[in-house]
Amino acid sequence: MKRFGVLLDCSRNAVMKPEEVKKLILFLEKAGYNCLELYTEDTYELEGEPRFGYLRGRYTKAELKELDAFGKEHGVELIPCIETLGHLEKIFEWKEYAGICDCGGVLLAGEEKSYRLIEKMFAACAECFSSRTINIGMDEAHGLGLGQYLFRHGYEDRFGIFLGHLKRVSEIALKYGFTPVIWSDMFFRIAFGGEYVCEEGEIPAEIAEKVPENVQLAYWDYFSFRESTYTNMLQKHRAFHRPVWFAGSAVKCCGFHSANDVSLDRLGKSIRACLKEGVDNILITLWGDGGNESPAAAVLPSLVYASECVKGNFDVGNAARKFREIFWEKWEDFLLCDLSETSLPREDDIGTGAKEMLYSDYFCGRMHEYISDSGEERAAFSRYAEKFDEAAAESGGYKEMFRFYGDLCRALAVKYDLGRRTRKFYRAGDTAALRALLPEYDEAEKRLEKLLRSFEEMWFRFNKPHGFEVHEIRIGGVIARTKSCRRRLAAYLAGGERISELEEDFLPPPEGCPEGCRPYSNMYSRIATVNSI
Repeated sequence: MKRFGVLLDCSRNAVMKPEEVKKLILFLEKAGYNCLELYTEDTYELEGEPRFGYLRGRYTKAELKELDAFGKEHGVELIPCIETLGHLEKIFEWKEYAGICDCGGVLLAGEEKSYRLIEKMFAACAECFSSRTINIGMDEAHGLGLGQYLFRHGYEDRFGIFLGHLKRVSEIALKYGFTPVIWSDMFFRIAFGGEYVCEEGEIPAEIAEKVPENVQLAYWDYFSFRESTYTNMLQKHRAFHRPVWFAGSAVKCCGFHSANDVSLDRLGKSIRACLKEGVDNILITLWGDGGNESPAAAVLPSLVYASECVKGNFDVGNAARKFREIFWEKWEDFLLCDLSETSLPREDDIGTGAKEMLYSDYFCGRMHEYISDSGEERAAFSRYAEKFDEAAAESGGYKEMFRFYGDLCRALAVKYDLGRRTRKFYRAGDTAALRALLPEYDEAEKRLEKLLRSFEEMWFRFNKPHGFEVHEIRIGGVIARTKSCRRRLAAYLAGGERISELEEDFLPPPEGCPEGCRPYSNMYSRIATVNSI
């Protein structure tokens, strides 16, 4: 491998503390990785831009320089990973940047103010990083040319807009001595009607030829489950005649749980394809969609397995032994973080109901129709809580993480189907059964309070404090809702008003949803309520 590294998401609320990044670098050194990308949309200091990363825990220049020097000392190249087109929603919350927003989180291409901001990005990276490789993003810019650009210029060919912007940014990169790497999906999305991973079709040669010579492409794919898919897509990238990177994932972006079980399978298949196709730049991404609820440490088994795969060793048992050598921790304890025994079925095999049912409302919860009231899930969460307690007691360096997961499972052992049972008994007119639920509401409140405290302990161990306020608002809201729903339920049982939310019928599952599968949502706002939040 020329480069074999990890991408750490430092933009979805959690900005890892510099001292914890150093620990990650030491692990990467031991496991055979040689680079680390810090994914920072706006969470780094930018000269003359006080609102860039404002109140978001951004890294200072001094912190980045210190991390860069530490990485060099340990043979791990620190590579800047920024955004120069899409995923800039956070800066567009400020009036100062309204004039360079196309639509959504997409930067306005062709606008000189946009390129002045991008030049500041490159200047900051050149000052703080010794590496002259830089990941400049440009992924998932779905609204490119369809917002403010459209009003100013009328409709233009989106390939032309994208390539023109890429040319300008690559010229800035060249000015600062950088070799830029971009995510490749926009080429495929524009060519194939929004699709990225596609079985048929080729990128038009006249488009591939216009990619600047100093640009490298990164093909990311986290969810394909066949080796042939990875092989096919890697071969399609040859049309560009540019160096190709591959980015797989140690999945931790679907809620509180990790998905090592799925990641081991997909990383094995994708890395096999990379080795066969001669790809020698591989990244394992640690995305934190939805608020970075799952800690990076939860997917350490996947990172160790990937490091063995690039050596040609695909035996999971061998990776487990290597894991013990590096961490002096139990492989199986970390796999508990997958919460795989509490799974709600879903089409892509990733996910449990932990996040959905933690935030699902007692009276209006949309996910209640997808679960049973058998008590099996509650019992499973109780078993998990005991296992996490044992793991916390034996762990040398990850006690906070295991305590958090234990308290999460304890809370769900009560709350998981409490709303479903409330609705069932209410609509059946079973007041005795409803009254028996009141102590469960009291217990849920206590366990949620404890969960919030252990979450805070874990968060502050690994991350800067910024971003935790989001989780305090979310879980604090569940606690407040637990109190109010119990109060209204008790009032109803005492002869008070009926509960109108429970009077309303649930609609059947959406058309097209596979039987037994729930619609995927990792968005708190969609789980907690159908109203504006």
